[in-house]
Amino acid sequence: MKTALKRFAAWVTNYKKKLNGSLTIKTYLVLLALLLVICSITYMLISLFLPFMNEGQSRSELNTQSKALVEQLRRCHTYESGKLFAGFMQVTGADLYLLDEKYKPVDLFTFTITHKTIEPGLEYPFRFIGSEKEYILVVHLSTARSEEINHALRRSLPWIGGLILLISLFGAFFISRYATRPIVRMSKTAANIADLDFSWYCPDLREDEIGVLAKSINELSDKLNTALSSLRRQNSSLENEIALEKERERKRMLFFSAVSHELKTPIAIVIGQLEGMQAGIGVYKDRSKYIARSADILRSLDGFIKEIISVSYIDISEKKVQTPVDLSDLLETVLGDSNTLMDARTIQLHIEIEPAIIILGDAVLLKKALKNVIDNAVLHSPMGSPVSVWLMSKEDKAELTIANGGAHIAKEHLPHLFDAFYRGDRHTGGYPQGSGLGLYITRIILESHQVIHSIKNQDDGVQFTALFQAAKTPHKKHNTSSCLQKVSDKIDGRNPDSASFLH
Repeated sequence: MKTALKRFAAWVTNYKKKLNGSLTIKTYLVLLALLLVICSITYMLISLFLPFMNEGQSRSELNTQSKALVEQLRRCHTYESGKLFAGFMQVTGADLYLLDEKYKPVDLFTFTITHKTIEPGLEYPFRFIGSEKEYILVVHLSTARSEEINHALRRSLPWIGGLILLISLFGAFFISRYATRPIVRMSKTAANIADLDFSWYCPDLREDEIGVLAKSINELSDKLNTALSSLRRQNSSLENEIALEKERERKRMLFFSAVSHELKTPIAIVIGQLEGMQAGIGVYKDRSKYIARSADILRSLDGFIKEIISVSYIDISEKKVQTPVDLSDLLETVLGDSNTLMDARTIQLHIEIEPAIIILGDAVLLKKALKNVIDNAVLHSPMGSPVSVWLMSKEDKAELTIANGGAHIAKEHLPHLFDAFYRGDRHTGGYPQGSGLGLYITRIILESHQVIHSIKNQDDGVQFTALFQAAKTPHKKHNTSSCLQKVSDKIDGRNPDSASFLH
């Protein structure tokens, strides 16, 4: 018994939860109750008023028929009235009584005085044709018909009640489904929107208030989707910028940490030499020799500091607005500036430059990057070896290739060539030649211009490749031969024995 009660209590609890959480069930129960009440009240009113209405209608019809009967009696003799009385009672079911002029009961067929008690009814005075005697016809409405109707209503009560219940059940079901289905759909769509799922739409696009609400929810979903997508893109961009800035800050810290380390060695060497000369100890008595060495170290240190300043300038100017730069003309200028270095190493220069290739960037920084690469190629090529420079446009790109023949870079050095302070040719003692910042500066300049670049070994040397994004501006019409002649003029001052040949 207790188990059954617990189950019943659990069922009631679950039903209450389901009822509270379902608009369709609530609407269904309310409509069912309303339909049952309305149908029941309607049936009760019909059962109450139908007999009275039927009685009133019967009285009216009986009155009409009674008047017609009296008109017929006035046109007939007494011996002819019996048929009329019998036919009237058979058709109407009413009771007929006859009174004489003294209101004494008279038999309908014999017209003799009787002693019956007559209740009041509809009275119609008349005279038979050819007779001076007046009679009063009394008509009583029979209650049997009304009782028959009431009895029929009582017998039909179970059937009508069942029909009312059936109509109420199905009517409430369909009405509740029709009324609540769009609301339930909109509720599910709103729940999906709350979960940031904007792939659901309200399908109930009607012209009434529910349709307007569905359209509003769909518009809200689209606008929220657009706003959140924009916000996600902005957040992603912001996160990328923050990560990039953190990475830059980390690189700056590493760079300046390396700077402090690189500065210690030459400064320590100069201090040691100066202190040795001050004390006149051993080999330091030869002051001229060590003053010259200190001057060389300080000059190297001066160049090193200038490179650091260049790095700082590049870091500050990274976000400046870029302007159109004629890369072809800039490369020609750099080759002309490197003329002296090429002469000193008797380099054979091969050039092929397409004229008027325009890119967007900082001309000063790009010139420094190109000079670093070209000078690096010249310095690391054997004496008298060839150096080739090509600049060609490919669709919306500009490809620069610099190759120095006879050179080779060990595999372990290739991944670190663009690192700060990396020198693949470190000396075993003393202060090393070069700052180790040239290719590092080149890298940060090219990266700030979104230039893809690389250095790799070839069968006959080392090749540097850079891929620039060409600007969408009309090309100036230059003649390739005049462009090459211009480069040739810039490097014509070199020794004729080591003069370049152009392709």
